[in-house]
Amino acid sequence: MQNTKGLPLDIRLSAYLDGEVSDAERKELEQLIARDDEARRLLEMLQAGNAFGNKAFEEFLHDPVPLSLVRRIKQGPGVNPKTERVVTATPRQAKQRLWPRALAASLVLLLVGGSTGFIIGKTSQDNVPQLEVAAARTWLDDIADYHRVYARQTAEHLVEVPASAGNRIEGWLASNVGVSFALPDLSSKGLTFQGARLLVAAGKPVAQLMYKDQDGDVFAICFLKSTPGTTDGKLTESMRDDIAMISWQKRAASYVVVGPSSDPSLQQLAEAISTEI
Repeated sequence: MQNTKGLPLDIRLSAYLDGEVSDAERKELEQLIARDDEARRLLEMLQAGNAFGNKAFEEFLHDPVPLSLVRRIKQGPGVNPKTERVVTATPRQAKQRLWPRALAASLVLLLVGGSTGFIIGKTSQDNVPQLEVAAARTWLDDIADYHRVYARQTAEHLVEVPASAGNRIEGWLASNVGVSFALPDLSSKGLTFQGARLLVAAGKPVAQLMYKDQDGDVFAICFLKSTPGTTDGKLTESMRDDIAMISWQKRAASYVVVGPSSDPSLQQLAEAISTEI
């Protein structure tokens, strides 16, 4: 417990909010708050600052961790997932889910401590009612949610239209999504085409092509119509928990390859697909 008597009122109230004052001092501050309008206003500002800080750092902890970092941790030292692929004759070990947020959370708690609310509340001053944190959700977040559900389905429910439909899949998806494409043959990459689905992400129709590898892991290629941009052709890595995503834009369409975050060949797979599709 801290003795904050003699310190500025904002510091005393900050300690009060953090539960770091003695019972006697807590009662004294509560009596002051009850009779003093300025003390009440300051306390409300600090409370709003605390709420803002907690929400801001919660959003920070949900930011995707760089995929290259996750792969390095999973594969151990000395392996560069972009240039090296390890092949062994022994059975592939079961993939383990990594919890990168635990490390991020530890660092944030160490740096921030109990003073975040005070700092933000102090600097926000009279703009407290306008403080909001909006989550920047993109179409990739929707795709990750879909993949997490469909990748767990059995063979008869994995896709909407099976691979046996052949070339009809291309015409069906192209007419609904507005993007012409060639169905990639990924058998040389160890992937077997399972079929397709039609999704909706960011309010737009999305084509989803589903593949499986020999271990039963599900990979997907998703794309939608978009506005041409200056980043055409540039592959961007991201991650949503245990799902890895490599996205790019090509002419008037946006694409993403989705797969397990532990797969070291996803980058090379995306590069091959981007030139073939």
